[in-house]
Amino acid sequence: MIENRYSDRYIVDTPENIEFGYDVAGIGVRFLAALVDSALFSFIMYIIFRLVDFDIGSSVFRVFLIGSTLLQCAYYIAFERFWNGQTPGKRLLGIRVVQEAGRPVTLIASVIRNFIRLIDFFPLLYGTGTLAMFVDKRSRRIGDLAAGTLVVRDRQRVTLDSLLAGTRSGRVANALAGNNTSLLPNIEALQPHDMDVVQDFLLRRSTLAPDRRTRIASQLAYALFGRLGYSVPGDAELFLQQVSDQYVIIQGQSLSQ
Repeated sequence: MIENRYSDRYIVDTPENIEFGYDVAGIGVRFLAALVDSALFSFIMYIIFRLVDFDIGSSVFRVFLIGSTLLQCAYYIAFERFWNGQTPGKRLLGIRVVQEAGRPVTLIASVIRNFIRLIDFFPLLYGTGTLAMFVDKRSRRIGDLAAGTLVVRDRQRVTLDSLLAGTRSGRVANALAGNNTSLLPNIEALQPHDMDVVQDFLLRRSTLAPDRRTRIASQLAYALFGRLGYSVPGDAELFLQQVSDQYVIIQGQSLSQ
């Protein structure tokens, strides 16, 4: 994997020569997301404190304070694991955690980045972490550097059924009507060499091992998401087949004009 760095984009070239990129989340939006999560976690801990009614100064209360630190780590780990790299604060601000290779954050990476959050917090209010983010080109705190993660802006997620016919011409939408399929917006942005790679995969997919077939389909889908400007959740291979079918129709319409 070769990493290219410029502006606020994080570009990854895969071994299959497939390129895709992310918009890196800046310090400001990450700080706001952290405030939201801190407020929510503080409210949860306040409710627990009121329900249990600890005696301030007791040994049990001191254990509770230590435990709350571990619970805060668990809060971030649980949400990032089961919400695909997002906590409530990150989801509200439209950002998420991913691996440096562009893949979803793993459990181990989430554990590392969130336990090292304790170091980032010192000496006060993420002083160490903020300094590291200012120095690093991708605004990564120490936890991100240790875990091999970064925080990116979330792509717009849409469903195929909700996509309207393209704005290029009504004739293209009518051509797709017989297939009972909505036209993918901005599909004209795809280049012939993009489709050569996609169609080559579709022709060879039956000869590939299942794990390699799934991996290449996912990488190709990510590459097309970068071209189209949005992502479509679901079966990557089905998405590639639909892109190929619709691209062929569009090219046919262009030739008939």
